[in-house]
Amino acid sequence: MLLAPAYWIWDDTRVLLVAQALLLAGASLPIYWWGRSQLGAAAGWCAQAAFLAFWGVLAGDIFDFHELALAVPAISFGLWALLERRTRLFVAMLVLGCLAKEDIALTFAAMGLYALVVQRRRRFGLVVVGVCAAWFLVVLDVVIPAISEHRYHYWNYPALGRSLPAAVLALVQRPYRAVTLAVDRSTKVATLAETFGAWLFLPLVSPLFLVALPALAERFWSQDPAFWSNRYQYSLPVAPVLAFVAIDGARRLRPFSRQLLLGAAACGLVLSVFVVRPLAGLSEFMSAQRAAASDGCLDRIPPRAPVAASGRLIPHLSHRLDVVPASRQSGQRYLALAHDDRRNGGLATEAGYRLVCRRGAVTVLEARRQSRSGSTRAA
Repeated sequence: MLLAPAYWIWDDTRVLLVAQALLLAGASLPIYWWGRSQLGAAAGWCAQAAFLAFWGVLAGDIFDFHELALAVPAISFGLWALLERRTRLFVAMLVLGCLAKEDIALTFAAMGLYALVVQRRRRFGLVVVGVCAAWFLVVLDVVIPAISEHRYHYWNYPALGRSLPAAVLALVQRPYRAVTLAVDRSTKVATLAETFGAWLFLPLVSPLFLVALPALAERFWSQDPAFWSNRYQYSLPVAPVLAFVAIDGARRLRPFSRQLLLGAAACGLVLSVFVVRPLAGLSEFMSAQRAAASDGCLDRIPPRAPVAASGRLIPHLSHRLDVVPASRQSGQRYLALAHDDRRNGGLATEAGYRLVCRRGAVTVLEARRQSRSGSTRAA
């Protein structure tokens, strides 16, 4: 979150995608190291290959450059440091992860809980959980409002309550909702099956699975269908965790550990190539000329104007202080809609928006101002 604006210093998206691929590839190194130390070099290679072939990594890599690309190596190196008890490296990765995106603090808090409960490192675990919880609340209540000049409003969990405290209370009163809410849609069940199936369900037999729970809960408790899908970047934070958990799960199922990790690599590859097919999204990449036309259309929006945008366009507008998904449109002055949202663009025009620009794959609309007589005129 705090480091995200740094990647806008490059104008060429291809450079960003290459950088993202290198970051994700680098995140596979601790997976190999830990697999090798636990089960031998062959098992380490299999675990590393399973991570790199995981459909969640591939889908996130080709979606667009995202701040999670900075968080994934931090999670991977941080979890390896936790398991190897390399405290200084863990602290460095905790800082990097928490600066990348606010909710990554929850994953590191789960690492602290694992240290507390499983590793019996009580003081260390309590400090990590406390620091992460405090940072998470400060970012939501102080940092983000100070930057955006309004309260944090990205709350997607109405089934649990209207706020984070209400959600926590609801789960304490009805803990079974943690499971039922995660499987109340067929799409959720399918995505969960694809997620764990890519690892032969090995993560489910390891206590290290505790570390994956915050990232999974954030996705499958949400009301936003995009969070449940097998597209976009939402599987990136949990991917390195599942790799480590699968190694630990395989280790507990000796003498078939190496065969299980080899099977996980093969199963993940089959899912990526024949079932989920994340690389099919490469067909949606546009030419440089069309991309330039789309960027030029987005540049027609004044720098400080509030914008409601299609999900595909939000990464290209993330340097702005006031941008929300089009599904949460609430009177923003500008709408930026991708081609697949043009039907909504027509509705917006009838509701008081005028066409500003339509080029490349983007349509930009501006709200009409209300005159004192009640009629509308173009802004």
